[in-house]
Amino acid sequence: MNKIIDIYNQGLALIPPQYRTILAVIVLIILVFSLIKFLRKNFIWIILFLLLLPAAYPAIKQIGAILWGWIQKIPK
Repeated sequence: MNKIIDIYNQGLALIPPQYRTILAVIVLIILVFSLIKFLRKNFIWIILFLLLLPAAYPAIKQIGAILWGWIQKIPK
């Protein structure tokens, strides 16, 4: 993770400070439009997922407990 952050910081250092905010806004706008496009295209699947979610709650809870156990075992 530290390596990814270092690469990000190196790339960010190449962009002048006055353009970073503009770039961030452009990226944010692109992400919002992509999310809207995704939601429109997959609206039926999202509704189906939300309808089936209560039935999947026990499985999701178990997977979450396993992942939490793994996260706690990571040395800091």
